[in-house]
Amino acid sequence: MLAVTLATAGAGAARDDSAAALAAWLEADDELRGYVRREPAPVPEGALGAELAQLVVSLGSSGAATAMAGVIIAWLRRRTGSVSVHLTRPDGSAMELTAERVRALDAAGVREQVDQLVAAVWPAEQGTAEQGTAGQKHDDGARG
Repeated sequence: MLAVTLATAGAGAARDDSAAALAAWLEADDELRGYVRREPAPVPEGALGAELAQLVVSLGSSGAATAMAGVIIAWLRRRTGSVSVHLTRPDGSAMELTAERVRALDAAGVREQVDQLVAAVWPAEQGTAEQGTAGQKHDDGARG
């Protein structure tokens, strides 16, 4: 499993509920349900609780990475104001998407952005090792 960390940022009311709203969208996707973990920020002194700091999505295949990318882009396209999602892989590589940029994309642009996001979080060498190549026949039997 590959754990991708998602953090949202934005101004005003857009920031207040953005991580929880994105979590709800991700958890509603059949491919991602059960693989989204909400991580709270440290509780400030004197506070009764902490706000949601980030999400961690565990990806087991390039299909799950594609589902996550599609949900993030669809969610950003429906957000108003200045909202962004910052994605970080376990190796530290990162990518940021903004609502302003995603909202301006046409259908071909959305598909290209999904492909770029999948490539950024699920490298080809990992996809090959864990998923195999479509259309290839796989021998699951014992070798002797």
